[in-house]
Amino acid sequence: MAVTKRKSGSITAEKPEKRVKKEKSAAAAPASNKKTLFGKVIGEDNEEDDGEDEGELEAEPIRDDDEQNDMDMEVDAPAANGDQAVPQKNKIPTKEANAQKKALRDERRSHKPNADLIYPAKKLWEKLRLKELPKPERQQVMKEMMELITGKVQEIIFKHDMSRIIQSCLKHGNEAQRNVIAGELVGHYLTLSKSMYGRFIVVKILHYCQKYREAIIKEFYGKVRQLIKHKEASTIIEDAYSTYANAAQRAGLIQEFYGPEFRIFKVEDKKSLSDIIAQNPSKKENIMKHLMETLKGCMEKGTVEFSIVHRGLLEYFEHADAKGIQEMLDVMKEQAVEILHTKEGAQVAMLCLLHASPKDRKAMLKTMKPFVVKICKEEYGHMVMLRMFDVVDDTVLMSKAILAEIVKEMDDIAKDKYGRRVILYLLAGRSPKYISPQSIELLAKGDLVRANTSKKDAAVRSSELLNYISPSLISLIATKTRALTSEPLACQVVFETMLHATGDRQPAVDALLALAAENPSEATSETPHVLMSMPTDRLYKTLVQSDYKAPLADPSLHFAKALLTKISPYLGFFAQQSGSSPFIVLALLENPETAEETKKALQAKGTSKGSITIQKELEKVVKGKAENEFKAVRLILETLAK
Repeated sequence: MAVTKRKSGSITAEKPEKRVKKEKSAAAAPASNKKTLFGKVIGEDNEEDDGEDEGELEAEPIRDDDEQNDMDMEVDAPAANGDQAVPQKNKIPTKEANAQKKALRDERRSHKPNADLIYPAKKLWEKLRLKELPKPERQQVMKEMMELITGKVQEIIFKHDMSRIIQSCLKHGNEAQRNVIAGELVGHYLTLSKSMYGRFIVVKILHYCQKYREAIIKEFYGKVRQLIKHKEASTIIEDAYSTYANAAQRAGLIQEFYGPEFRIFKVEDKKSLSDIIAQNPSKKENIMKHLMETLKGCMEKGTVEFSIVHRGLLEYFEHADAKGIQEMLDVMKEQAVEILHTKEGAQVAMLCLLHASPKDRKAMLKTMKPFVVKICKEEYGHMVMLRMFDVVDDTVLMSKAILAEIVKEMDDIAKDKYGRRVILYLLAGRSPKYISPQSIELLAKGDLVRANTSKKDAAVRSSELLNYISPSLISLIATKTRALTSEPLACQVVFETMLHATGDRQPAVDALLALAAENPSEATSETPHVLMSMPTDRLYKTLVQSDYKAPLADPSLHFAKALLTKISPYLGFFAQQSGSSPFIVLALLENPETAEETKKALQAKGTSKGSITIQKELEKVVKGKAENEFKAVRLILETLAK
């Protein structure tokens, strides 16, 4: 409410709307003959105020009706000149005002449902959720909380604040207290799962109350197809399926995708769609129809990222005919990138690439391009990259859309557990050294289909991809040699690059030799010599052996001869160590290119007076030592004795 000051000294309450009307009427009045500038009369500022400002209102703060319903009393005080009255307020004392506000607040709260429960529970919750609260005090607070909420949980769970309180009780309560809460909610879990706030309680009960998991999942039976498309409930179905359900319960949930019959009658002894179809082949057409409808609905509702949907998609692709697969591909090709984080989802994406036409593969590559690095590092997603290398004929597109993204982050990918497999696949193919037998078998299953969907020869495709990525790999090794060789996983990439990369590998060879040529006496614990630390010592040993022993470098690097030239001043030092460096000397002694030269160096005397041969020094090293000590040194001596 606003207050209008009048010249007479009286105070009149007037609504703001009246001011608007006055302003409008003033605007509608005919303009005077005075000159104006931007709507203002020139010289108006110089005119004396005549005091007639009846239409002007004083600004007043907005008051909350719940906090203060009545305006303070206002009285007139005579002005100094006697012309105007100045409004004054009789201020209520602070304590009295606060008491009035508290009384109004308590009265307002008392009209809300369960007021006698909610507000005491909130005060207890403020203590309960403190991380530093001692265990005895927490137990006492939980005891008081349970006295408040027992028997009334169903009445309060749908309120956002009480939902958090119940969640805290489930988190901090003991097993008996948790089961009391979970028991009161039996029969209401379906409704809770659809609630914005209640669904979090269901998640907590699934996590903490193992006794009630079966009861919760059974409440979902018959409604799974609807719930998986629901914004809130879909996350509960996913958690129940992927984390808390056993094999039989997972089968019961996924079976509802197969049609109305399976919502009512569960097939207890059959765990997969293959088993059901094998037992009743006549039902296949009807099952595939309903499965297709359910999966399309999930994609339209945006729930395609859930593992239960991925399971359904995989079963569809495994049993659908060519027409059905193409129909699903039309829907899936732009959403395949969203399902690569699960085992079944990655397999579905691999099948999409395998069966897709060149046009559909191009569309899939474009959707995956922004996420190439992330996909390479995925536990299951990296397999999609391997399938992509197998089936996409347009290697120019592959180079620009996929390999170019890998090259940008190649250093990081080469050090990753799963990312390095993507690079190694381009270098070494389906080598069992780097890819598990199960993964090789999965890739091999698609070779027969690939023969019909891809035209380019597999060897030509692999060669073109390798030609594109080889220069970047060689350059990376040449510039970041120490960083790569100090990582066990990246060492594998370095080794396979030296063996299989195309083009000039000499810059990488020179970088590796430069590290080996460093004086070992200057090495520190922070930067150890590459021939005396894991895993680089094994890298150098295998590179020496690559000249004469499988796996052979193609073409030969002649690495052994170059390495011997670099480390010959320190050959005796490396041969006498207890670690792996003597094995590098042994590899040089066994290599046909360096055997004679290495033998001469080990048997030659030093230039100083009284010096002995390295061979004699090695004999002293092993003298009196156990047979399992200095094994490499003993092998060197045996080779020299031949």
